[in-house]
Amino acid sequence: MRGAVRALALVLALAPGGVAPLRAQEVEGGGGASLQTFLVTMGPGADVYERFGHNAIWIRDTTSGLDLVYNYGTFDFDEPGFVGRFVFGRPRYWLDVGTIDGTLRLYAHRQRDVVVQELALSPAKRAELAIRLAENILPANRSYDYDYYRDNCSTRVRDILDLVLGGALRRTTAGVPGEGTLRFHTQRSVSNDPAMYLGILAAFGPSVDRPLDQWGEMFLPAKVQQRVRELRVPDGRGGEMPLVLREDTLLAVGAFAVESGRPDWSGPLFGAGVIIALASLTGMIRGAAGIPGRLVAGAWLLTSGIGGGILLFLWFATDHRAATGNLNLLLLSPLALAVLPGIWRRGAAGRWSRAARAGYGLLLVAGGVAALLPSLFTQQMG
Repeated sequence: MRGAVRALALVLALAPGGVAPLRAQEVEGGGGASLQTFLVTMGPGADVYERFGHNAIWIRDTTSGLDLVYNYGTFDFDEPGFVGRFVFGRPRYWLDVGTIDGTLRLYAHRQRDVVVQELALSPAKRAELAIRLAENILPANRSYDYDYYRDNCSTRVRDILDLVLGGALRRTTAGVPGEGTLRFHTQRSVSNDPAMYLGILAAFGPSVDRPLDQWGEMFLPAKVQQRVRELRVPDGRGGEMPLVLREDTLLAVGAFAVESGRPDWSGPLFGAGVIIALASLTGMIRGAAGIPGRLVAGAWLLTSGIGGGILLFLWFATDHRAATGNLNLLLLSPLALAVLPGIWRRGAAGRWSRAARAGYGLLLVAGGVAALLPSLFTQQMG
C-alpha cells in the first residue's frame, strides 16, 4: 500500500494546470477524509464515437483544492498504426488525467452535457479509489486493448468502482435483465446516421443479439450513471444509504440526444429489396429495354460482392468478435461477383456461370427466410 501511495503522490505532483499536489501522507494518514469522489457522465455528441456518451472519475481534495479527472477514453487517430489496429479490432486506448475546468471547457466546445454524482464512499474507500486510479495511470498500466462492448472507457469506470465497492455493483446487476441487446443499444445510439446504422446492421453477427443483463449494459456511460444512482450501500450504522450523495448538472447544453428505442427499418428495407429484385428481373428483357434492369442488377451484385468480402474479412481476419458468424453473408456474398459478368453476356451460360447463379439464388432465398423469420434464427437482420 505504501508503494501505491507513493505512486499517487507522483501522479498528483505531475498533475496538469500547476495545481498544488495532495501529499501522500494526507492520503495514508488522513485516510482520504479531505477527498471527494464523483462519477462524471457526459452526454452524447455529434460524431459517431461520441454518440454513446462518455464518463470519468473526478477526485477532488477539499483542503488543497486539487482536482483530477481520470478519463479512460483517450485515443489519437494520428498515432502511428492506430487506424490499422482499429481496422483489425485491436485499438489501443489509455487512461489520461485532467482537471474539471479543462474537462468542462472541452465538453462545452463539443456541446455535450456533463452531470456529476458525488459518491457516498467512506474516507478509506475514497483513498482506495484515488490510489487505484493513480496506479492505473502509471506508464506500465495506463494503456489497454480497447473493445467497444467489453472493455471500453465505461466498463473500466464500472469495474474500478465495483472493485472499491467490494463487488456491490456487480452483485446487484449481474443476471438482472437489461433493456435490450448490444445491437439494440448500438442502433438507437447511431440512428441519426443512416449509413452507420445500416453498416452496423450488416456488419454484426448473432453475438450482439443476445439479451444483456444490467452489468453488461454498462458499456454505456448512461447505464453506469443509472445503476450508481440506484445502488444502496451500508451507512455504517447497520442500515443502508444511497451511493449518490448528490447529483449536479455542470453543463446543460441539450444539443444532442439518443433515442430511447431503435427505429424499425425492416419495412423500408424489405420494400427496397423488392424494388431491386423487380427492377433486376427486367434486365432479362432483350435489347435496350433491358439495360436499366441490368444496370440495377449489376449495381446490386457489385455491392453484394464487395460487402460480402468485407464481412468475411471482419469475421476471419480481425478481432472484431461482434462480426463473427454473420448471417448477412447470405444476402451479401462474394459469390455475387461471379454472377456479375453473366448479366451482360449473350448466348448460353457456361457450367460455372450457371452454378454461380444457382448458388447465389439459393443464398438469397435462405437470407430472405432468415430476415423474414428472425425468431427461427439467432440474429436480427432487419
